[in-house]
Amino acid sequence: MPRIILVRHGKTVWNAEGRYQGKMDIPLNEEGKEQARRVGEALKGFPVKAVYSSPLSRCRDTAAEIAKHHNLEVQVKEGFKEIDHGEWEGLLASEVEKKYPELLKLWRTRPAEVKMPGGESLRDVYDRAVKAFNEVVSSHSDEDLIVIVGHDATNKVLMCHLLGVDLNKFWAFKQANCGITVLEYSPETGNVVVHVANATGHLGKDIDFEVQKSL
Repeated sequence: MPRIILVRHGKTVWNAEGRYQGKMDIPLNEEGKEQARRVGEALKGFPVKAVYSSPLSRCRDTAAEIAKHHNLEVQVKEGFKEIDHGEWEGLLASEVEKKYPELLKLWRTRPAEVKMPGGESLRDVYDRAVKAFNEVVSSHSDEDLIVIVGHDATNKVLMCHLLGVDLNKFWAFKQANCGITVLEYSPETGNVVVHVANATGHLGKDIDFEVQKSL
């Protein structure tokens, strides 16, 4: 089984403010840079063979902190880009609630049924992220350990796919900034073993109870 380490990017100013950022290329803030440094340190002792990333800088810069310890170049995959929030991007949840109250309620309860105004649906993200994931996995042997640095929605969609969970259960998964999830995956059987889910001890939080502002 290929072994996969799934990491979410470090924190940005918009993460801290609770703004929807989606495809907007918002860079890491100072806390996010420190989180990226720490996740790189946490993974430096593992035999990582490849590091993949979303094209957005918050992921690429996080991935670079991991890759440098293994003398690797970050490989960018467009399919791992964050969901396009369309007209919601740059807005706080409170602002979205004023403009799109019913759609936000649906997003919080039946997210798979929402297509962002001017943006994407979770099915859109699923199709491109799973395609990218399959391309990555098929290029590696069973013994390889690979890192994928993605986004909140992208990583959750991949978790839904790997565990056979309906996309409407999207909110069941937490992906903290620079949290680490470790899985083994068999493309032949579809079997998945989850070794670690959203570990944050390397960030000084044994358990991350921070509430997701987009809920």
